[in-house]
Amino acid sequence: MFAGRYLWWMLMGVGIFMFAALSLDYITWLTIQLSGCGDMAGACEPALRLISGVLKPACIWTAIGVLFIATLLRLHALSLTWFWGLIVAIWFVASTPILLFLAADAAALTRPATLAALPVALLFLAAFVAYLMIAIEDGDTPPLAASAPLRLALRLTAVYGALAGAAFMPELSRIAGTLLDMPALSVIIALAQPYLQTVLTLGTGSMAPAYAVLAAFIAALAASLLPHAAAPQPSRSTIMLWRLRR
Repeated sequence: MFAGRYLWWMLMGVGIFMFAALSLDYITWLTIQLSGCGDMAGACEPALRLISGVLKPACIWTAIGVLFIATLLRLHALSLTWFWGLIVAIWFVASTPILLFLAADAAALTRPATLAALPVALLFLAAFVAYLMIAIEDGDTPPLAASAPLRLALRLTAVYGALAGAAFMPELSRIAGTLLDMPALSVIIALAQPYLQTVLTLGTGSMAPAYAVLAAFIAALAASLLPHAAAPQPSRSTIMLWRLRR
């Protein structure tokens, strides 16, 4: 998927999400006012159940699905699917609870407490999605084809972000145990998460180390776009072969 098409699909996904989070409540209110069902007890229940119980969740999950699938297709087009596809999948799973919460209460996004509680996985995901929107395939080198130390920094910080997403997701144990029908797995994850949090925060209990790694990840992404950070230029035949594989 080219950068322009990826940007279009991401805007579509965000638009669907914002419609579900911000507009459907007003549509529900307008429906009740126009139908006059509020004058009869229980008469509005079918409309409320249809809009709030069916249409709104369907729009939210459609938006999340569009964002996720478009990102995977973009990674596939850039030949970055295997490692980065797994990392992005973990970031999406860890970010889904906060997206569902914001969809249910969009006004919470303006509260400082909510902004402070945004999962670090969502911030990693946002930074990487912004990078994927750049037409990096138009250059003469493959995406993320930076120097070896810079590639290592990108991968290490991305792995940290994935581990942080799993460690600080309270719903992970319940979701994993339910989907896999393994209650014992839920117990294991619930017991392991506090230890992983301690390791990732260096025993401080603060999110400062996570934000520092996030800053390093963003800096590495930005540095990989610089000409001097690129790996040695491949031959013209190598470049043509890479483009044909896409």
